[in-house]
This record gives sequence, C-alpha cells and structure tokens, in this order.
Amino acid sequence: MVNIKGITADYLALLEDRTGLTFKVRKNLTWPETYDKALSHEIPMLSAISRTKDREQYFIFSKAYYHFKRVIVTRTDEKGIQGIEDLSGSLVAVQKGSSHHSYLLGFPDINLSLYDAVEDALTAVANGTEAAFVGNLATTNFLIQNSALTNLKFTAFEADKNLGIHFAVRKDWPVLIGILNKALDTITDEERMEIASRWISVSSEPDFGPFLRIIALIGATALIILGVSFYWILKLKREVKHREETQMELEAAKMEAEEANDFKSSFLARMSHEVRTPLNAIVGMSYLLRKTEITLTQRTYIDRITQASNNMLSIINDILDYAKIEKGKAELEITSFSLDQVIQNVISIVSYKIDEQGIGLRLIKDSKVPNWFLGDGKRLEQILLNLMNNASKFTQKGEVLLEIRLLAREGSKYHLCFTVEDTGIGMNDTQISRLFVPFTQADSTITRRFGGSGLGLSIVKHLVELMHGTIEVYSTENEGSTFSVKITLPVDEERQDQYSRRLSSSQFKDIRTLVLEKNGASMNLIESYLRSFGMQCELTTSEKSALSILENGAKPFAGQIHLLILDYDAPKNGGLQFAKEIYENSRITVKPKILLLVPMMREELFDEVKNNPVHLAIGKPIIPSVLLDGIVDLFEAKATTGIHEEVQLYQEKEGIKMRKSVLLVEDNKTNQLIAKSLLSRIGVDTIVASDGLQGVDLFKEHQKTIGLVLMDLHMPVMNGFESAEIIRALDKEVPIVAMTADVVLGVKEKCKAHGMNHFISKPFDPDDFICQAAAFLDEKERSFQRNMLLDVPSGLRSMGGNELLYLEVLREYLKENQEFLSELDRVIKSRAYEDAEHLIHKLKSSSGSIGAKEIYDYCVKFQKVLQDGKDMDILMYKSDFTGLFQRLLVEIQYYVEK
Repeated sequence: MVNIKGITADYLALLEDRTGLTFKVRKNLTWPETYDKALSHEIPMLSAISRTKDREQYFIFSKAYYHFKRVIVTRTDEKGIQGIEDLSGSLVAVQKGSSHHSYLLGFPDINLSLYDAVEDALTAVANGTEAAFVGNLATTNFLIQNSALTNLKFTAFEADKNLGIHFAVRKDWPVLIGILNKALDTITDEERMEIASRWISVSSEPDFGPFLRIIALIGATALIILGVSFYWILKLKREVKHREETQMELEAAKMEAEEANDFKSSFLARMSHEVRTPLNAIVGMSYLLRKTEITLTQRTYIDRITQASNNMLSIINDILDYAKIEKGKAELEITSFSLDQVIQNVISIVSYKIDEQGIGLRLIKDSKVPNWFLGDGKRLEQILLNLMNNASKFTQKGEVLLEIRLLAREGSKYHLCFTVEDTGIGMNDTQISRLFVPFTQADSTITRRFGGSGLGLSIVKHLVELMHGTIEVYSTENEGSTFSVKITLPVDEERQDQYSRRLSSSQFKDIRTLVLEKNGASMNLIESYLRSFGMQCELTTSEKSALSILENGAKPFAGQIHLLILDYDAPKNGGLQFAKEIYENSRITVKPKILLLVPMMREELFDEVKNNPVHLAIGKPIIPSVLLDGIVDLFEAKATTGIHEEVQLYQEKEGIKMRKSVLLVEDNKTNQLIAKSLLSRIGVDTIVASDGLQGVDLFKEHQKTIGLVLMDLHMPVMNGFESAEIIRALDKEVPIVAMTADVVLGVKEKCKAHGMNHFISKPFDPDDFICQAAAFLDEKERSFQRNMLLDVPSGLRSMGGNELLYLEVLREYLKENQEFLSELDRVIKSRAYEDAEHLIHKLKSSSGSIGAKEIYDYCVKFQKVLQDGKDMDILMYKSDFTGLFQRLLVEIQYYVEK
C-alpha cells in the first residue's frame, strides 16, 4: 500500500486500484543510492524517472504519466536570473545523477554543485549558500509546499520543451511494464488534472514586459485623444439633434414591444387552457386505473404516467407563471410543508430522465436540516425541478448531484443552500450571461440539440428572488455546471417537534442495523441518516463480511442484528438471492428484517419482493424520511412490501352512501366519468348536467338532495358563470365549486363575483379532489364498514337494552380514554411494563362491557406479552393495538353523534 504523498504517490494509488498490484516503497535513500540499487536489481522498479539514452541500456520505461518543465529556483529577492543564459559563470546546485545533471553538463560555462538530495539543494538556495538550483517543477513544487522554505520562486525556461516522468522497470520484467501502460491508459484527463492541480501551486516571477507595453500604448492613445478632442466636441453637437430623434423612435418601439409582449403572455396563458383539459383526463384515468387490481409493476408504470403528466403540467405552469411574473402578479402561498416530500417529488419526476441518459444521481442532505418548514413548498419544488431537469438534460455522462446544506441558523430561521451540480456540457461566461433571459438558451444550438423553451431558468430566478433568496451559477465548458440557490425558511416548530420526537424515540436505539452497500459514499450517507435516528449500525461493502456478522450475531455475548439494509446491487448475485441465502443459512439462527434498496428504474423488483424473504423495499436514492418511514413500518407497525400508499383522509369502502348528492355541471364526457368515479369511491351519488342551463334545471329538480355543485366554466348553451349566478339566487347556502382549466389572471375573482365559493384548477390531484368534495359536503353520516369493532347489539344487551344508558356509558368511555394512548406510549417508552399491564387490564374490562370484543381479546394477548417483557414483541403489539383502539374511538364518536 502506498503511504507517501505527491504526484507519483497519487498515480501509484490509481495503479493499485486499477491493477490490484501492491507497491512497497523503499524510504530514506538518496537518489544516487536509489539509482545504484536499481542497477543491481535490488530495487526492481523506479517510480519517477526521466528517460535518457544512457538509462535505456538498463531499464524498460513506461509511457510518460506526467510532463514537466525544467525550472530555475532562486530566492524571491533575486532579480538577475531570468533564463539559463543568466547562469553562465555561476555556481548552480543540481541533484547528482539526475537528468538535470546530464543536461547541465552541456553548458561548460556553468559550474555545478552536486547534491544527493533535492531538499538539501533547495535549503542551500534558501539560505544563500547557492545562487540557484535546476530541477523539475513537480518535485520542486512538492518539496517547497511541504517545507518551511517560503522565500523561493521559480523561473521556467525552454517553454517549448516538455519532459516526461516515467516508471522504469528492470529489463527482464517486460510483463510488468505492459500492465503499467494499460493501467495508465485508463486514467482519465479529469483524474490527471485533479492530481496536477492538487500539487502544483508555486509562485513564479511575473513578466512585466507586456504590462509596460500596454502602459506605453495607453500613453500614446492619450496623446491621440487630446489631439482629436476638439473635433469630437464639434461632432457631438451635431449629433445631439439626431439622438433626440432616435430617442423618440426608441420610445415608440418600446411601446410596441410592450404591447406585443402583453399579447404574447395572454396568448400563452390561454393556450395552456387547451392543454390542461386533456391532461386532466390523463391524470384522472391513471388514478382510477391505479385503484383497480394491478400488480406492483403496473402500479409503477401508472405512477410514471402520472409523473410525466405532472412534468408536462409543470411546463404549462411555467408558461402561466411567466405571464404572472411579467404582470407582477406572482405570489407565494405560505403553508407547512415537508422538505423530504418536496425532494421525493422532484426525484420521482427526474429519475426517468436520469435513467434515460444513463447517468448517476446522488442526493446529499445535511442531517442538521429540519424536515418541516413554513413556506411555498410547491414553488420550491418548481425551482428544484427546473434545475434538476436542466442538469439531467445537458449531462451525457457522469452524474447529477442534489445537495441540501445548512449554512446558518437564526432562532427558528434556517439559512439553506440547495446545490444542483452536473458533469455536463458546461458553459462559458457569454452563455452564462444569457442564462436567465426568458425564451433564450445559453447557445443557439441548444434548442436544436436538447430541446426546451429557455423559460425555466428565468422563472427560477424570479421565484428565488420572490423568496428573498439568491441564485449563483458556476460553470466550465465540457466539465459541468453548478447552480447554488440560497434561501431562508422558518421551521414549522410544532410539526418539526413531532418529527424530532419520533426520531429520538428510545425504541430505535435498540435496533442494531447492518448496512450492505456497494458504494462507499452512499453507505456513509445512510450511516449519517441512521445515526440521526439514534440507531446503531455496522457498515460493509462485502457480502462475505455481512454473512459473517449475521452468523456471529447468534453467538453468546455477540450483538444481534435486527435490521439488514441491503443494496440490491451489492451482492454478486443480487439482493433477492442474497436474502434467500440468509434465510436458508442455518448458522443465522435469528433472522434480521431485510430492507431492500431498489435501484432507479428497476420497478420490476418490487413484484419479485413478495416472493422473497424481504420485508420492505424502497427506491434509491435514499431520502431520510422515506428511510425512517420504512423502519417504522418494520418495527412499529405491520411490515408491508413494496411501495407505500398515502394514508387518505377519507376511507374508500364499498357500501358507503352519503345522504347528499353532488350536481356535476361539465360538458366533457371523460371529465364527467372521472369526477363520478372519484366521488363514488366515498359514497357520493352524482347528478350530471352537460351544460349550464341543464345544470340549473337539475338543481331545481333535486335541490333538497344536492349538497354540492361542481361547475365547469366554459360550456355550450349557458356558461358556468351564468349558471352559478342563477343557482346562487335559488340557494344561498349550497357550496358551488368552479372546476376549470382556465387559470388566467382574474378568473378566481370573477368566479367569486358570480357566487362560487371555491376554485379547483384542472388537472387536479384526485386525492385532493376527494378530500375537498367531502369537506364541502360536511357529511359525517357515512356508514362504517360492516365489520365494526363496536358491536352495538352486544353492548346494548349488556345494558339490559337501555339505549340511553348505553349512550351515557359510551360517552364516559370516550372521556376516560382520550389520553389513554399517550399514557400507554409514555410507560412503554420508559419500560414500565407493569404499569402498562395495569392500564391494559383496566381497558379490557370496560371494553368488554360496551361490546368491543375484539379489543377485549387483544387486551388479553397484550397483557401476556407485557408480562414476558420482550421489547420487540411489545413494540409490535403496541403498534397493532394503537390502530385498533383509534378505530374504536372513531366508531364510538360516530355512533354517539348519530
């Protein structure tokens, strides 16, 4: 293993990595000693040597891996030595036996002072013993950087000649030189530049010649200016009148341009309406298809359709946003939002493009950055989505990086930096200057090669400034670009406190985790997330090592592994096969729960998970809250496999009916089908009208049963504005909600003026639509599913058939147990299992008397588990019990109110 530093050391390290060879370094030898030992084959290989005809008699040379120039090193106060010719008659230091020694022998007028070590020669120059030293730039630079010699400078000469540094091998080892040459060919230009820039940074003597010539030129120019100044004064007087005329023409042209720009913005906004209507059909039908019996792979494909639709919608929204920005109408909507959810939404949309390009995606989130903030999450998502789409579009190889860092904190305000970095085509300064101009690409060929409107970055800049933030761009042609957005956001303290309490739960501290991940950077990132959750973890990149750790966990006094986080690509035969091997391994007596990390665009693996001993699968790159939710699913709730469904506010059950119906006034047949199907999922009957006039007639006919009117705006016969105004005159209370793809400025205000309560923009999110419709209906009388936990007939029997008494008992049960789960959680976290058993025992008795037999039976089992005192079993039972008991309380509340 190489344990030296410098350019050669970095190349040796790369060769070790490429070839698997190990190089042992002989230290504390002077160059003459080293060279003599190489001649005697005591040292078989020299790592940094110039090629000469004399040396070719004894060694085979590799390709040059670094090129250098000879330099003259002098003290910084030396002004008389500018080239090799200035050394004539001087005593010059040089390393004995080096190529520079041979070179200087060709200058008989230069007297040589020979040194075994370059360090000694440089020291002699620094302290004034020698006037100058001749050597190569790389070695000289390294030694100066790693010493206290701060009074040295260098002067390059023979600028047209580049000398090479080679590896030299004894003549009878030709195979080794072939291996070295092949390995050197694999080292990229980027790697070579990185090594060079790491070690080469010495100050050189500036050349004042060009500067003096410029001064002379400026002086001559000044004289010329003085000579013709009177001529210009006369000429400028004649041009004043012409300028005034030009100014008037410019003002007229400006007015015309502003009118054209206003027309353009209005046209773009109205055109977007024509796209939003069919887009609503795509989103809605995808949602309905997703609710049918489909496989996980089919579900993922549907998700991709939805994501692509959302991507298209974001482009349309860009057009609308630009129109708003131009008119000064762009606003922020401040709400509580999850930063991790924003990141997840962005990655879900851009992952298809990333995979299509065949490039990598890395996510780094500072563990000190909170999750819940107050701000416009949708606008932040729009900013990041535009930047990530841009980065992936212009990156043909390499990777795209999204990094979120905490810069500083002031009370509840967090100064954040969002960085999007790519290894794409890059830009020059001229292109960067045009980057934020609307409808303009950095280069005229970009639209032809990569597509795009050139609008996204202009909107990003305006949105960042609207958030009182800044955006910076750094780019190098053919190397890549970095966009850095700095904004300040206040934390949502209430929701963040809940999130933090969840992270700091002592239950996680007992979960010992093993991470098997093939990529070291990803492994370290996962480790930082786990430690922020308060979890212990071990890390490995080797499947053999992972098996050994799991096998040893079954031995006495060894640490048992509860959770294995398994990167699918880490094991040789894939993560699923490795999971099978674990569960078939008899030496692993206690099997861990397995959380599989699925690579991007490998959705078919989610289908295969259910047929393998994998408890949960989540997609890469890893988002902290998604990882946390997965661990919670495994250890605090019933484990599920595959993709998590969002918990919806309104449950979708068969046989549920609401008293009130919805009047849907919509002329588009597909949108009628979507709205009816969505409403039917929460038990709502829908009355459909195909135009505004028919809507008025149907409202008059069914007014007593209609609890909500959903109104499209643009329809034949009678439009939505007129229809809503008539319905409002008939009924002052019924909610009327506008549903339209027309989102130009002023539409919301016009809807309100015509009696409409609310505005839903197409395409709408189906879940949001369901929730909003149910909220407007304010309907609490939906039937619960037939197999209710509360057995009312049984409870009534225990009360002797006295319903008033039964209702009073239920109210008292609700009152007594409002804080039950909080108290149970507290005593279990403190491991006061005996107190927890007393709580469950008390609840068991009262639950049996009201007819909650399933709760009663579960309490019996839970008591036994608490008596056994096994932490993990208690956590599992507590999780299941929590869900059941919450459901019972809701059922009791419903029955009492009814």
